[in-house]
Amino acid sequence: MAEDAPVPVPMIRPPEDGALQAPLPPGVHQRLLNLDDLPALHRLHDQVRVALPDASLFNLFGGAESFFTTHFGERGISLGLFRGDTLLAYGALTRPRAEDADNYAAALGWPADRTGAVALLSAAMVSPHERRRRLHGALIEARLRQAAQDGVAEVLARAAPANAVSRQSLMGRGFRLVWLGAHAGGLMRHVFLRPVQPPGPLGAGAPLRWISADDLAAQRAALNEGWVGVEVHPWDGALGFTPGP
Repeated sequence: MAEDAPVPVPMIRPPEDGALQAPLPPGVHQRLLNLDDLPALHRLHDQVRVALPDASLFNLFGGAESFFTTHFGERGISLGLFRGDTLLAYGALTRPRAEDADNYAAALGWPADRTGAVALLSAAMVSPHERRRRLHGALIEARLRQAAQDGVAEVLARAAPANAVSRQSLMGRGFRLVWLGAHAGGLMRHVFLRPVQPPGPLGAGAPLRWISADDLAAQRAALNEGWVGVEVHPWDGALGFTPGP
C-alpha cells in the first residue's frame, strides 16, 4: 500500500512593513508580540475573564500559556495594540493543519486540502476599559491583511452565541455564519466564514429569514437546511439568514 503524501505544514510569512497597520485611535500603536510579552498577555487575559458574566464565553484552546506560546512563530502570530507600554488588545491568527483539533473547518465537512488551507482568527481580547473604541475591528482587519499576504483564500472565526459584540464585529466585516454546535470541551460556538477577498452579496434582493439571537435551535435547523447567516438586525440583534451558495 502506498503511503500518503505528507501534508505540508501551513506557515505564516513575516509581515511586510506596514502591512498589518490599520487606522487606530490617537496614542495607540500596533506591533507583533513575542515571548517577552507573555506577562502582559496573561494580565490582559485575567482582566478580560474577570469582567465576563460567564467565563465560558472566552476560552483559549489548550489553556492560556500553551495558546500564547504557540502563536509567536510559524503556526501563528500575535498582534498587540498598545498605549505606551500598556497592552490594550490582542489578536491571534492561526494556520492549522487539517487534522488539528482546533481547526474549526473540521466541523464543516470539507476535504482535507481545503480544511488545511484556512487561517483562523483564533483569539481576540480587548481590555474592559478600552471597549467600543474599534480596537477589535482593527485587529480583525489587520489579520485579514496578514492572511491575504500568506495567500490564504478563506478565513474562519468563532464566537460564543452569547457574544453579540464579536458576532456584530465579524458579520459587519463580511463574515457569514455557517455552523453552530459544540466544539472541544462541549462549548457551543458559532463558526463564521469569509473569503479573504471581500465577498459579494449573498442572496441579494431576496428577503431574509430572521431568527432571534437566543433561538439556537432554530439557527441550527436553518444552518442544517443550507441557510447562511449574513446580517445582524440593528434593533434587536436577530440574525438574518439567506439560502447558501
